[in-house]
Amino acid sequence: MRKEKLQAIRRIGFSLLLLGVGYLLGSNGTFQLATSVAQPPLNTDDDSNQAVDLANETVKQIQVANATLGQAMESLRLEGKYNPATTGMNPYLILTGGGDAIADLEAGIGVDPITFAELYAGMALHEVGDEITRDQQNRLLYKNKLIRMYSVERMKKRYETYQAIQEKRVLP
Repeated sequence: MRKEKLQAIRRIGFSLLLLGVGYLLGSNGTFQLATSVAQPPLNTDDDSNQAVDLANETVKQIQVANATLGQAMESLRLEGKYNPATTGMNPYLILTGGGDAIADLEAGIGVDPITFAELYAGMALHEVGDEITRDQQNRLLYKNKLIRMYSVERMKKRYETYQAIQEKRVLP
């Protein structure tokens, strides 16, 4: 009987020892699994307050270029040659003489690179965004049509238009 009590005490003691070791290892994270994600976490602490690492002159030039692009965008819009599918200003469409990104989406013939990127970034206009879904491969669909970028041929034609605009003589 004494032997049985001794064995019971040993079992209880060993169980308490295992419990204590498990508690200590668990509380300090020794065997904690590392998490893995496809993209690093977004640091939103001070994104809007970060200093721009550019010379003041460069910043001024970018601001002037942005204002000029905005004026060109409005001119194209008034001529009926600029119809974006996203909320951001589209320098590609502006510098290549305008375009109708919504009509491109409707036709399923591909969109310009800026529109493509902005759609994936969630910057679609409300009426466009309502029609966007994703397929099993997480690609964007507009009215169940895969959203693609312009073909290489179309990109080359747009670049030719850009060059023609740059070379056009404008009377003062």
